[in-house]
Amino acid sequence: MPFTLNGLDGTRVSFEDDGGTGTPVVILGGFLDPIGLVRDAPIARALSDRPQEFRLVFVDHRGHGLSGAPHEPASYAMPLRVADVVAALDATGIDRAHVVGISWGGRLGFGMGAIAPERMRSLVAIGQHPYPIRRDGPLAVALGRAMQDTERRGIVALVETFEAAAGRYPDDVRSIYLEADPDAMRAAWRCVKDEGPIGGDLPGWTTPCLICVAEHDEDFFEQARAAAAEIPRARFVVIPGTDHLGVDVAPVDAVLPEVLGLLREVS
Repeated sequence: MPFTLNGLDGTRVSFEDDGGTGTPVVILGGFLDPIGLVRDAPIARALSDRPQEFRLVFVDHRGHGLSGAPHEPASYAMPLRVADVVAALDATGIDRAHVVGISWGGRLGFGMGAIAPERMRSLVAIGQHPYPIRRDGPLAVALGRAMQDTERRGIVALVETFEAAAGRYPDDVRSIYLEADPDAMRAAWRCVKDEGPIGGDLPGWTTPCLICVAEHDEDFFEQARAAAAEIPRARFVVIPGTDHLGVDVAPVDAVLPEVLGLLREVS
């Protein structure tokens, strides 16, 4: 798997470029998900079925997969995370790309819109928003407790917290999650819960946006809808019948037509 270095702090950035002549689309996965799992997300599979139309680039978040995994919360500050994606774009020779971000990746997509909009064609944010994380949200509370528990029990504490809500993962997926670095995950969480808003001047955005959120997402639904109202001409789509932990595996029927419409329109 190719890698490059972040231009700001030298952190290793692992990425995969499917190549081709289609319009570039960077796909950023959720918390704990390395590239191998992100490729299996329904939206990623749907876009990969159109290789003549889209050139897919996958980037491992820092702390994930084969990217560097610093243990200091400051190393997960949004400007550094954005610089990871920019480094991958530079390494692939891509000037501007659509960004499709799922959950954790959606938050990074909003960060790119604020910090590096010149590198974006559009943003599809699935299950996220650009405002401060609600610490009293059900998922945030559960994550906070799980992160504390990882100091004693390791990454299995975090995996079991997700499984308590979403059901036990298949053995092959579970084994990948159990390889994650608990110190890196704690550092990333501590940074995001304290970082505040990351979207900048939302009413001044010119990046075309599609914001999708699960119908039963108690942590992010209202904020995602508010962001869609603030960003000029942003489109808002509700993913029916699931919650936040289901957005990366939910069928794409509700969002794919809108995603394809945006990518094709802007391309």
